[in-house]
Amino acid sequence: MSPLLIKGVVFGLLLVVAALWDIKKREIPNLIPAMIFACGLIGLRPTASVAGLFVTGGPYLLAALLTQGKSASIGGGDIKLMGACGFVLGVWPGLLHSILSLTLAVLTGMLLFGVRRQDFSSIRLPLAPFFCM
Repeated sequence: MSPLLIKGVVFGLLLVVAALWDIKKREIPNLIPAMIFACGLIGLRPTASVAGLFVTGGPYLLAALLTQGKSASIGGGDIKLMGACGFVLGVWPGLLHSILSLTLAVLTGMLLFGVRRQDFSSIRLPLAPFFCM
């Protein structure tokens, strides 16, 4: 087995665990992003990995700071999980992963709670399942 294949399988399995945990408990344990981060050490590309960490995780941190105390805020687990995903994937794949995940989350929210709803701020969806998909 190649290291890249091992990295992909472990990364995918950890995302599944994060998704299931987030659905059940509405939180992501710190160990999961830490293990994903460690997975990124396999075949490490230092510049791409560190840039991916900040470029992919940074917007989630900024969104959490801007929505702090509001009902539809981003949790710390989501920030850590996406930062770790960015570390594994790098900048452009990490950004694409983030955009596709959030688009899917918004579409799901619209389908579940109605397209014409004016105020989406009270909708609370666990994001890890969308990051996993």
